Amino acid sequence: MISVRIFGTQVKAKKMVLVIIIAAVWGGVTWLQLHWHPERGFWQGLLIGFVTTLLLLVVEFGHDLAHIFSARYAGAPMDEIVISGDMPRTLYSKNDVSPNVHRMRALGGPIFNLVGLLLSLAIYGVALSNSITRELAGWWALGHGLQLIMSLAPLPPVDGGTILKWTLVARGRTEAEADEVVRRVGWVMGIGVAIIGVGVIVMQMWIAGVILVGISIVVIGVAAGKIR
Repeated sequence: MISVRIFGTQVKAKKMVLVIIIAAVWGGVTWLQLHWHPERGFWQGLLIGFVTTLLLLVVEFGHDLAHIFSARYAGAPMDEIVISGDMPRTLYSKNDVSPNVHRMRALGGPIFNLVGLLLSLAIYGVALSNSITRELAGWWALGHGLQLIMSLAPLPPVDGGTILKWTLVARGRTEAEADEVVRRVGWVMGIGVAIIGVGVIVMQMWIAGVILVGISIVVIGVAAGKIR
C-alpha cells in the first residue's frame, strides 16, 4: 500500500492496482497505436501509449484530488482518499454538514474535468492536423469528457448522486426520501441504457451495443445496492 499526504489529506493506493491500471491502459493504447498507425513503428507507438496513459491518469486521479480542494473550500476537509480495486473512495469523518457543503465538496472533481475538457479541446483545435499533439489532446479530451459524464450521473456512489440527493434535502425532502429518489433515477437510467443497447445490437452495431448493455448492468447494480 502506497500512502502519501497531499494538502493534509491522506491518499492511499494499492500498488498492484496501480500497476494493473497502468499496464492495461498502456497496453491497450499502444495496441491501438500500432493498429491505427503501423508506419510509426513499435517504439514510437509504445512511447505515445505511455504519454497517453499519463494523461488519462491525470484525468482519473486529478478528479479525486480536486475534491480535496473543494472540500477545504466548503469548510469540511476530506480525511482520506483510498484507491483500491473498485472506484476511488473519498472519505470524510465530518459528515454532519449542511446540504450546500455536501454539494460543494462533490463539485471539485466535475469542475476539474470540465476545465480539463475545455483545455484539451483548445489544444486539439490549434494543433496541426494529423500531428501527435492533436492525437494526444484528443485522448485527453475523451478522458475528461467521459469522466465528467460519469461523475455527474445521478447515482449514489458518484458526485451526481450526491448533488441530486442534497439538492432534494435542501428543498425539504428527508435524507431517506432523497436516497430513494436517487435510487429510482438510477433504475430508470439503467433500464433506458439497456433498451438503447439492445436496439443498437438489433441494428448489428455489436460492439457499441454490448458496451451499452454492460454499462446498464453496472448502473442497475449500483441502483440496486449490489455495487458500491
